[in-house]
Amino acid sequence: MDTPDEIAREEWMADLVEQVSQEAVDQFAFDRLRSYYLDHPDVAVNAITTFREAEKVEHISASAAVVLYTTSIELGLKVALLKPVVYGLVHSESVADLVSDLAVKHNGIDRFKPILASILAEYGEIDFNVFTIDGHKKTVWEEISHLQSVRNSIVHRGEASSAEHVALARQVATVVFGSFFVSVLQSLGLKYVKGGRIANT
Repeated sequence: MDTPDEIAREEWMADLVEQVSQEAVDQFAFDRLRSYYLDHPDVAVNAITTFREAEKVEHISASAAVVLYTTSIELGLKVALLKPVVYGLVHSESVADLVSDLAVKHNGIDRFKPILASILAEYGEIDFNVFTIDGHKKTVWEEISHLQSVRNSIVHRGEASSAEHVALARQVATVVFGSFFVSVLQSLGLKYVKGGRIANT
Protein backbone atom coordinates (compact mmCIF):
# COMPACT_ATOMS: atom_id res chain seq x y z
CA MET A 1 0.00 0.00 0.00
CA ASP A 2 1.31 3.42 -0.93
CA THR A 3 2.20 5.89 1.80
CA PRO A 4 0.80 9.45 1.73
CA ASP A 5 4.22 10.68 0.53
CA GLU A 6 4.25 8.15 -2.31
CA ILE A 7 0.70 9.10 -3.31
CA ALA A 8 1.63 12.79 -3.27
CA ARG A 9 4.70 12.07 -5.39
CA GLU A 10 2.57 10.10 -7.86
CA GLU A 11 0.14 13.01 -8.14
CA TRP A 12 3.00 15.48 -8.60
CA MET A 13 4.51 13.28 -11.33
CA ALA A 14 1.12 12.95 -13.07
CA ASP A 15 0.71 16.75 -13.05
CA LEU A 16 4.27 17.23 -14.34
CA VAL A 17 3.80 14.70 -17.13
CA GLU A 18 0.50 16.26 -18.18
CA GLN A 19 2.09 19.71 -18.30
CA VAL A 20 5.17 18.48 -20.15
CA SER A 21 3.06 16.47 -22.62
CA GLN A 22 1.13 19.60 -23.59
CA GLU A 23 4.20 21.82 -23.80
CA ALA A 24 6.83 19.44 -25.18
CA VAL A 25 6.52 20.28 -28.86
CA ASP A 26 5.25 23.86 -28.50
CA GLN A 27 7.70 25.24 -25.94
CA PHE A 28 10.78 23.13 -26.24
CA ALA A 29 13.58 24.92 -28.08
CA PHE A 30 15.66 23.08 -30.64
CA ASP A 31 18.81 24.78 -29.37
CA ARG A 32 18.19 23.75 -25.76
CA LEU A 33 17.77 20.08 -26.67
CA ARG A 34 20.81 20.15 -28.92
CA SER A 35 22.93 21.84 -26.27
CA TYR A 36 21.87 19.28 -23.67
CA TYR A 37 23.22 16.47 -25.82
CA LEU A 38 26.44 18.36 -26.52
CA ASP A 39 26.88 19.13 -22.81
CA HIS A 40 26.11 15.50 -21.89
CA PRO A 41 27.66 13.49 -24.76
CA ASP A 42 27.67 10.28 -22.71
CA VAL A 43 23.94 10.35 -21.85
CA ALA A 44 23.35 7.09 -23.78
CA VAL A 45 26.54 5.26 -22.81
CA ASN A 46 25.01 3.22 -19.98
CA ALA A 47 22.08 2.21 -22.16
CA ILE A 48 24.40 1.05 -24.96
CA THR A 49 26.68 -0.73 -22.48
CA THR A 50 23.68 -2.63 -21.14
CA PHE A 51 22.66 -3.54 -24.70
CA ARG A 52 26.18 -4.89 -25.35
CA GLU A 53 26.04 -6.90 -22.11
CA ALA A 54 22.80 -8.48 -23.31
CA GLU A 55 24.48 -9.46 -26.58
CA LYS A 56 27.27 -11.16 -24.65
CA VAL A 57 24.96 -13.29 -22.50
CA GLU A 58 22.13 -14.15 -24.87
CA HIS A 59 23.69 -17.49 -25.88
CA ILE A 60 24.35 -18.35 -22.22
CA SER A 61 21.09 -17.27 -20.57
CA ALA A 62 17.90 -16.22 -22.35
CA SER A 63 16.49 -14.85 -19.12
CA ALA A 64 19.53 -12.68 -18.38
CA ALA A 65 19.52 -11.39 -21.95
CA VAL A 66 15.84 -10.41 -21.81
CA VAL A 67 16.38 -8.57 -18.52
CA LEU A 68 19.37 -6.67 -19.93
CA TYR A 69 17.80 -5.87 -23.32
CA THR A 70 14.61 -4.62 -21.65
CA THR A 71 16.66 -2.50 -19.25
CA SER A 72 18.56 -1.01 -22.19
CA ILE A 73 15.24 -0.18 -23.89
CA GLU A 74 13.98 1.63 -20.80
CA LEU A 75 17.26 3.50 -20.39
CA GLY A 76 17.21 4.47 -24.06
CA LEU A 77 13.70 5.89 -23.84
CA LYS A 78 13.88 7.48 -20.41
CA VAL A 79 17.49 8.67 -20.14
CA ALA A 80 18.59 9.21 -23.75
CA LEU A 81 15.31 10.64 -25.11
CA LEU A 82 13.02 11.76 -22.28
CA LYS A 83 15.48 13.29 -19.81
CA PRO A 84 16.93 15.87 -22.25
CA VAL A 85 13.42 17.11 -23.08
CA VAL A 86 12.34 17.42 -19.44
CA TYR A 87 15.62 19.17 -18.68
CA GLY A 88 15.02 21.62 -21.50
CA LEU A 89 11.51 22.48 -20.32
CA VAL A 90 12.74 23.53 -16.88
CA HIS A 91 14.05 27.02 -17.45
CA SER A 92 15.90 27.35 -14.16
CA GLU A 93 19.32 25.75 -14.57
CA SER A 94 19.62 25.21 -10.82
CA VAL A 95 16.62 22.85 -10.68
CA ALA A 96 16.64 21.39 -14.19
CA ASP A 97 18.91 18.48 -13.25
CA LEU A 98 16.84 17.69 -10.17
CA VAL A 99 13.51 17.68 -12.01
CA SER A 100 14.80 15.70 -14.99
CA ASP A 101 16.39 13.13 -12.65
CA LEU A 102 13.14 12.76 -10.69
CA ALA A 103 11.17 12.32 -13.90
CA VAL A 104 13.27 9.45 -15.22
CA LYS A 105 13.60 7.72 -11.85
CA HIS A 106 9.87 7.06 -11.82
CA ASN A 107 9.29 3.32 -12.23
CA GLY A 108 6.92 3.10 -15.18
CA ILE A 109 7.22 4.64 -18.59
CA ASP A 110 3.55 4.35 -19.56
CA ARG A 111 2.74 7.87 -18.46
CA PHE A 112 5.61 9.23 -20.58
CA LYS A 113 4.29 7.80 -23.84
CA PRO A 114 2.72 11.13 -24.98
CA ILE A 115 6.02 12.95 -24.41
CA LEU A 116 8.03 10.25 -26.19
CA ALA A 117 5.54 10.33 -29.07
CA SER A 118 5.94 14.12 -29.31
CA ILE A 119 9.75 13.89 -29.28
CA LEU A 120 9.83 11.23 -31.98
CA ALA A 121 7.27 13.01 -34.14
CA GLU A 122 8.98 16.40 -33.86
CA TYR A 123 12.61 15.35 -34.08
CA GLY A 124 12.54 11.92 -35.68
CA GLU A 125 9.49 12.08 -37.98
CA ILE A 126 8.36 8.81 -36.37
CA ASP A 127 4.78 8.08 -35.30
CA PHE A 128 5.49 6.25 -32.06
CA ASN A 129 1.81 5.43 -31.54
CA VAL A 130 1.60 3.22 -34.63
CA PHE A 131 5.24 2.36 -35.38
CA THR A 132 5.81 -1.36 -35.97
CA ILE A 133 8.97 -3.31 -36.72
CA ASP A 134 8.91 -4.75 -40.24
CA GLY A 135 7.03 -8.02 -40.23
CA HIS A 136 5.50 -7.49 -36.77
CA LYS A 137 1.79 -7.08 -36.09
CA LYS A 138 2.04 -5.28 -32.74
CA THR A 139 3.26 -1.72 -32.33
CA VAL A 140 6.69 -1.28 -30.80
CA TRP A 141 5.00 0.24 -27.74
CA GLU A 142 2.92 -2.91 -27.27
CA GLU A 143 6.05 -4.99 -27.65
CA ILE A 144 7.89 -2.89 -25.05
CA SER A 145 5.00 -3.42 -22.62
CA HIS A 146 5.08 -7.17 -23.32
CA LEU A 147 8.84 -7.31 -22.74
CA GLN A 148 8.45 -5.48 -19.44
CA SER A 149 5.93 -8.10 -18.33
CA VAL A 150 8.30 -10.89 -19.38
CA ARG A 151 11.20 -9.19 -17.58
CA ASN A 152 9.10 -8.79 -14.43
CA SER A 153 8.11 -12.46 -14.47
CA ILE A 154 11.81 -13.37 -14.65
CA VAL A 155 12.91 -10.99 -11.90
CA HIS A 156 9.98 -11.35 -9.50
CA ARG A 157 8.80 -14.93 -10.08
CA GLY A 158 11.92 -16.66 -11.34
CA GLU A 159 10.24 -17.72 -14.58
CA ALA A 160 12.44 -18.78 -17.48
CA SER A 161 12.53 -16.89 -20.75
CA SER A 162 12.83 -18.17 -24.31
CA ALA A 163 14.87 -17.61 -27.44
CA GLU A 164 11.82 -15.92 -28.99
CA HIS A 165 11.73 -13.36 -26.21
CA VAL A 166 15.47 -12.73 -26.62
CA ALA A 167 15.02 -12.14 -30.36
CA LEU A 168 12.13 -9.74 -29.77
CA ALA A 169 13.99 -7.85 -27.06
CA ARG A 170 17.06 -7.50 -29.28
CA GLN A 171 14.94 -6.24 -32.20
CA VAL A 172 13.10 -3.67 -30.09
CA ALA A 173 16.31 -2.43 -28.46
CA THR A 174 17.93 -2.14 -31.88
CA VAL A 175 15.01 -0.01 -33.11
CA VAL A 176 15.16 2.24 -30.03
CA PHE A 177 18.85 3.00 -30.58
CA GLY A 178 19.35 2.47 -34.31
CA SER A 179 16.18 4.19 -35.46
CA PHE A 180 14.58 6.36 -32.76
CA PHE A 181 17.67 7.73 -31.04
CA VAL A 182 19.75 8.10 -34.21
CA SER A 183 16.88 9.88 -36.02
CA VAL A 184 16.49 12.41 -33.21
CA LEU A 185 20.23 13.08 -33.15
CA GLN A 186 20.38 13.52 -36.93
CA SER A 187 17.54 16.04 -36.86
CA LEU A 188 19.59 18.03 -34.32
CA GLY A 189 22.73 17.97 -36.45
CA LEU A 190 24.35 15.42 -34.15
CA LYS A 191 25.63 11.90 -34.61
CA TYR A 192 25.94 8.71 -32.63
CA VAL A 193 29.53 7.61 -32.06
CA LYS A 194 30.46 4.01 -31.34
CA GLY A 195 30.03 3.18 -27.66
CA GLY A 196 27.05 5.47 -27.19
CA ARG A 197 28.65 8.90 -27.20
CA ILE A 198 27.20 11.86 -29.06
CA ALA A 199 29.14 14.26 -31.27
CA ASN A 200 28.55 17.20 -33.58
CA THR A 201 28.23 16.26 -37.25
